[in-house]
Amino acid sequence: MGMDQAAGLRQWASGGGAAGQEAECPRHVAEALVELSASAEAASLTAPAPPAASDAVAPASAPAQAAARPQESRVQPSARPAQGAAVRTLMVLGLPGNSERQARKVTALLNAWAEEGRQWVGDPDRWRVVPLSASSSHLPVLAAEQSRWGLWVDSDEEAFRRAYRVLKQVAERGGPQRLLAVHPPDVGPKGLLDNLQRVAASYFGIELLVLAR
Repeated sequence: MGMDQAAGLRQWASGGGAAGQEAECPRHVAEALVELSASAEAASLTAPAPPAASDAVAPASAPAQAAARPQESRVQPSARPAQGAAVRTLMVLGLPGNSERQARKVTALLNAWAEEGRQWVGDPDRWRVVPLSASSSHLPVLAAEQSRWGLWVDSDEEAFRRAYRVLKQVAERGGPQRLLAVHPPDVGPKGLLDNLQRVAASYFGIELLVLAR
């Protein structure tokens, strides 16, 4: 990994690089995630652990509460961080769905990276993984508020085409300009990630961070 890439990864993990970005998930972002979890596109989206009484999000309007209530029993956290630990939110684009099972694939990858000695990961249990569709109407708003984004790249022969389509949507819809490539160990054909990295930069002006293997 080159020096620029390593520096970009450290900045990405620390939450830097987004204008006006706070170190952790701020209140207005939490509200956006609550609204997102109540929508039809994210009925099974992983949700953050309930906030402490002092940090509770302001109550939604009565219609919004009514819309969210049927979804509450189906929303599960991707990981339960240690009590009092600061949580890092990782928004992930390109997963096959928004279910908890899909989020666990990324959580398992974070655990594997931590075991490999990737110090920027820190405690894997302190990451909240939130899958999001690139077609979500919430993408532009969340892109302005969340600094840690990932692009899921699968290991099958169609992985490049799917990732390309996601990158195109991200560029067209005002999505994040820096993403970390998250992928299974057997990511696919040799050069896939490098090719995606070049395409992201050349065609869409997106910085795709790829870990050295």
